[in-house]
Amino acid sequence: MGTKAEPFDIIIVGMGPAGLGAADKASSKGLKVCLLDPKPLSLWPNNYGVWVDEFEALGLADCFIKVWDVARVIIEEGEDKEVTLPRPYGQVDRIKLKTKLLQRCISQGVQIYSTGVLDVDHGSSNQAASEVFLPGDQLLYGRAVLDATGHSRRLVEFNQTFTPGYQAAYGLMVEVESHPFEVNEMLFMDWRASHLDAELDKANTALPTFLYAMPFSPTRIFVEETSLVARPEVTFDDLKARLKQRLEFLGITVKSVVEEEYCLIPMGGVLPTFPQRTLGIGGTAGMVHPSTGFMVAKTLRSADVLVNAVAEALDKGYKGEKMSEYVWRKVWPSPDLRLRTFMCFGMETLMKLDVYQTRVFFNTFFRLPRNLWSGFLSWKVTNVTLASMAGLLFKDMPASMKYDFITACLPFLPSFVKNVIKSTANRFSSTPWAGLSSQSRKILMESKAKSVRRSDWKDMTIPLPRKRYAVSTFDEAKEKYEKMLGIELDVPRPASQLQNDHTWTQYQQRKLFDNQPALVSVLPALEDGSTVDVVVIGAGPAGLALAGELGAQGLSVGLIAPDTPFTNNYGVWMDEFEELGLEDCIVGAYDDVLLWTEENSPAGGYDLGRRYGRVGRAELRATLLKRCLEHGVKYHADLVSQVENQGGVEGGLKSTVQCKNGFSVEGKLSVFSTGHNHDVNHYAEDNADAPPFGWQTAYGIEVKLPDHPFPADRAVFMDFRQTDPEVSDPKDPSWRVPSFLYVLPDGKDTVFLEETCLASSVQIPFDELKRRLYRRLALMGIAGVELENIIEEEASWIPLGGPLPSSESSSLAFGAAAGLVHPASGYSIVNSLRKTKPLAEAITKGLARGGGLEASRAGWESLWSGERLRQTAFNQFGMELLVDLEVQDLQSFFVTFYSLPKHLSQRFLSHDLNSAMLVYFAFAFFLLADNNLRWLLIKYLSKDAGKRFTEVYMRTLLPLGSAESAVKLPPASAASSREVLTFHSPKAISATQVAIKSQHANEKQGYLAGFQLQHEDAKAPKW
Repeated sequence: MGTKAEPFDIIIVGMGPAGLGAADKASSKGLKVCLLDPKPLSLWPNNYGVWVDEFEALGLADCFIKVWDVARVIIEEGEDKEVTLPRPYGQVDRIKLKTKLLQRCISQGVQIYSTGVLDVDHGSSNQAASEVFLPGDQLLYGRAVLDATGHSRRLVEFNQTFTPGYQAAYGLMVEVESHPFEVNEMLFMDWRASHLDAELDKANTALPTFLYAMPFSPTRIFVEETSLVARPEVTFDDLKARLKQRLEFLGITVKSVVEEEYCLIPMGGVLPTFPQRTLGIGGTAGMVHPSTGFMVAKTLRSADVLVNAVAEALDKGYKGEKMSEYVWRKVWPSPDLRLRTFMCFGMETLMKLDVYQTRVFFNTFFRLPRNLWSGFLSWKVTNVTLASMAGLLFKDMPASMKYDFITACLPFLPSFVKNVIKSTANRFSSTPWAGLSSQSRKILMESKAKSVRRSDWKDMTIPLPRKRYAVSTFDEAKEKYEKMLGIELDVPRPASQLQNDHTWTQYQQRKLFDNQPALVSVLPALEDGSTVDVVVIGAGPAGLALAGELGAQGLSVGLIAPDTPFTNNYGVWMDEFEELGLEDCIVGAYDDVLLWTEENSPAGGYDLGRRYGRVGRAELRATLLKRCLEHGVKYHADLVSQVENQGGVEGGLKSTVQCKNGFSVEGKLSVFSTGHNHDVNHYAEDNADAPPFGWQTAYGIEVKLPDHPFPADRAVFMDFRQTDPEVSDPKDPSWRVPSFLYVLPDGKDTVFLEETCLASSVQIPFDELKRRLYRRLALMGIAGVELENIIEEEASWIPLGGPLPSSESSSLAFGAAAGLVHPASGYSIVNSLRKTKPLAEAITKGLARGGGLEASRAGWESLWSGERLRQTAFNQFGMELLVDLEVQDLQSFFVTFYSLPKHLSQRFLSHDLNSAMLVYFAFAFFLLADNNLRWLLIKYLSKDAGKRFTEVYMRTLLPLGSAESAVKLPPASAASSREVLTFHSPKAISATQVAIKSQHANEKQGYLAGFQLQHEDAKAPKW
């Protein structure tokens, strides 16, 4: 038997439950069976727990060590936090089950070889028998070869990367003095975590584990700490530590360890390639329950199906590929593939849930009707039943969990839908958003609804967040401010009739503060003609931080910049500054921030649930200066007129920095950290394909306003209730670019008030924002602002997006000069400070490796990896969308944005979402948006903004695995070339020039300041 002339009907490799079960079934049908295993009599290593009814149906009711009448699930501490499962559960007697199956196989003529398998050769597609190569030059022939080697998957083939989740468990069979569990019920899951110390509790929050316990007597129990599913797996050391603390908390004293168990089960992932000549069963054929890890009962049931299919195929005379295809289709029919897709989808979703969300999920799941939860756990549900279960599960979840669940499952929805519709595709992927690009979709939208615009706001007021304030009428406050300022608050004017914005920016830049000493009085002088490792140009927050960090790396650093203070007010999320170790630089801490998204928002606004802080300009500057001083940074006060980068010198590159007064210094590398002043460094070419600038502008006042109406423990992050009526003529296509109020209280008698335009395609003049701020105050009934009580005025100007710095230049750029401003929010300071250390380390390593040119390349790669380019492209797309949204659409945008789960909205504002998560964010946003916003998102994906966004994602993702960098670096020719960067001669037009030109063009077309047209061919209103 087993020769070419007389082959086995089936050769089974592996003698676990799957292999022995298949051999038993096949031999009972009269098939000629061969079993191969290197250790055929070895003990199965893992303990198996099964639902009793499943083993009874298989005729294995006598193969239990113990049966428990019910199983219990403990969700968390407290009353009504447990669920009793009225379904008997048993521990399988491994020795008895193996002995039973083995004896039946022997009695039914199965030939057993104590050997492994080297290889299998199936020959041609219609070859009747496959060759199985064994050690010692032995050769066997079989009409079918079945791989039952479990998770080792020795013989079956996969044409896709196998990316499972992993169930990990560490268990002990122990003799104890006593334990707190009822002997007649087993503990299926216990998700409590109050026993963990701070470190393990933090780990458990992200990757939760539960206790699984089988009490055999008052003094004997099997306990196992289990991670249901994770990728990568929870380590055994971690599980051991958690179990140890759990047992100590439960008061369980271990007298002796009878058995120790380490269990690691791959779950989900792609199925084997099929049809293929090698057949599979059990773990090797994807029969592990992707959501629970259960496998034994399913495998033994599948053995029946597989063996019947093999017998039928042989009876039909099928051989080779035709036979194997017939068997695979029987083992994995379309309904089962759909069911497995659902379970894989569930597994991926479960891995995204933290411990709190996991508890809510299982509390809901186990309270479903028994036929649903039990059928799902046993692979005994139809697709219709599954749909019912999913609907009930979602319906019964708490409202807060619904958002979490949607966002957790959303990245895997495209692949799920694709594989449910195309049931034989066998391509469900664990990669987020897999299948999306090829998924056929048809989205039915309502046409863009015309918003009702208010034309008469004369009597409208904006409610105050705190009622205890002596309010004036709108007319009284308006009359006072018009007289005080000499302007009409109701009438926007053309930009030419307003104070030039350049005057405002010069005013902002030239402020002086007594509490910010001159740099020359703090830092040692940088001598004319000296040589340093790195020259940092610019002494704002980014420049000072980088200079100090480079010094901390052991480099000599020269700092060149005008000797000016920090003039802008910065607001930051407290957790971000605490993470940076800069909490001492906060001068105003707020427990929360307030938000109004539209006129219908509650009078008191919404709390966002995140602490906020006002950065002390002097404190931050002093902290950064102290670091520079400690690490030997030297300073020269001047403006840079030219930078010459010369290759082909010792050290690879010489960067000569020349100043307007004739001062010069040499470095191995120069870094521009000049903020929004792009007057020297090279930027991307000015062409039609370059991303456009957007403009964030703000006018603010710090004012003494006794007993002001803003809570002292709350900042106002955004009050989007509008100050002006919209255009009332439906034939008039113009619309007013919206702005919002931003407030930082300083106690109860002083407050910083700022009117901010988040983003616009044409810069809103500061005087127009000033008009809006005072009109808003009048609408709020706040008439107490007096000129003599104004402590400070602020004019903040932030270019958003636009061309990135040219990474082919040998000089680096950092901070706002490097495009590190969030194009969709204007945030930059935290993002720059976070990137300081990685950039300094990259520069230092580059200098050590190959001099200035290598440091330049390393620096650009640190700043502009493919991942970073994708993030910026996404945010640029968002900015271009925002600047084209009318007031009603923008208000709807923010209603949707702040309805997202906090981990999305807050991380977006903090630059914390990677490019994959940003796409996930977009889909979650799309899901929650109204039809009008959905239409706009689709529309913009088809415009230039969407094309640029898509091009960057494709360009930076497709070359993955290649040596080519996603960002263009200084070319090899730079090693011997000369590059000259001269003041006012950059490659691209500067942001300042773009702003001025756009304002002039805007007015020439007839726009009022702060107004624009949505359609280029629409006739502009005349003033």
